[in-house]
Amino acid sequence: MIEQLLDPYELKARVAPGLILAFPLLAAAIYAAPALGSWPIFATGGFVSLALVYGLSHLIRARGDAIEKKLWANWGGPPSTRFVRQKDHTFSADLKVLIYEAVSREFSVHLLIGSEAAKDPDRADRMIVDAFRQVRQYLRQHDANGLWSKHNIEYGFCRNLLACREIWVIIALSATVFSAVYGGRSGSHVLNPATVIGALSLVCALYLGWAVLPKGTKHAADAYAESAWMAFLRISKEAH
Repeated sequence: MIEQLLDPYELKARVAPGLILAFPLLAAAIYAAPALGSWPIFATGGFVSLALVYGLSHLIRARGDAIEKKLWANWGGPPSTRFVRQKDHTFSADLKVLIYEAVSREFSVHLLIGSEAAKDPDRADRMIVDAFRQVRQYLRQHDANGLWSKHNIEYGFCRNLLACREIWVIIALSATVFSAVYGGRSGSHVLNPATVIGALSLVCALYLGWAVLPKGTKHAADAYAESAWMAFLRISKEAH
């Protein structure tokens, strides 16, 4: 049912990170009160669950959007802009000429080149940013399920989870401590399934959040930018 209401991007890039964060808390709640497992709020169907998923996706999106500009600043700009700058060497000079020609042909936008770009690099970047917005719309119309879309989802997932790494640590640590304390006081055991899940989640949050996701997010962003530009160039050539 969720798949029918949410598009693949929202489901995989926004809802999935939120569920990863909430998992240890959910495990602790069910361990402390098994009856909660049968409540409609935890069912994937039902209006309450859908409302929670919807709200959660917007929270994750807000966190991801908030961190994106900081990431771009650390990377020297959005990869989609950086790759087609005159001074960047990710794409060859010949390939960038083809991209510039395709942008001019499809959108009547003449990106700055040579001395013009060198004299006003900020304006050159703004024109590339505007052109890429049109490229994204172009791809949605002509290649909605292409490789660029998969890379976009991967980037969105990594970015959003990276943006929430501190929250992930707090939730996992809180769930672990709660489960251990509850297990000891209830006559069970400090080391119980919920404690193990919380501890594993905490380890994952620390390792992935600081050792994997920063580089992984940049790699995913680069892959998205490259595949989007190449898909646009290919489709533009085929159309003419």
